[in-house]
Amino acid sequence: MKYAILMFFLLFVLLAGCEHPCRKNVIHPAFIHFQIEDIDTIILRAYRPNNNYLQLVDTFLVHNLQASIYTTVNDTTIVYVNNSDPDHWVSAGFDWQIYIPAKNRTISVAGIESEQLEGNKRCINPVTAFVQDGQRVVPENVNTGQWQTSGYRAYIRN
Repeated sequence: MKYAILMFFLLFVLLAGCEHPCRKNVIHPAFIHFQIEDIDTIILRAYRPNNNYLQLVDTFLVHNLQASIYTTVNDTTIVYVNNSDPDHWVSAGFDWQIYIPAKNRTISVAGIESEQLEGNKRCINPVTAFVQDGQRVVPENVNTGQWQTSGYRAYIRN
């Protein structure tokens, strides 16, 4: 019995201290000077990366009243896509289009560069750059003290 407890304890210590690949980080759309009714519904489209938006992988609806969290501070509304599927978060591994139906406007986010790190179970990979509508962006990791508004952002101006 003592041997089994000792083995369990050693296994727990070894596994708890092991490093593993960190999870991918998210880019939150941040809408500047938009009326809330213009962005209450947006559509996110994930495409195979580096394929000129030819191979659609997934499309999903983001709505202000259904699971997603819209936070407005001054003239900017940050959208936190509250979805349990990590493939529905704007992140590395796909090229993205953010479509605003009320404005008939599409924003492209592609070439997301994210360093793959290893660490403990709470580690997250940093986003080092991405291309938004043809312009290279080196994003800042914003820490607001609130989980739904902290992180990397793709600023979209009206």
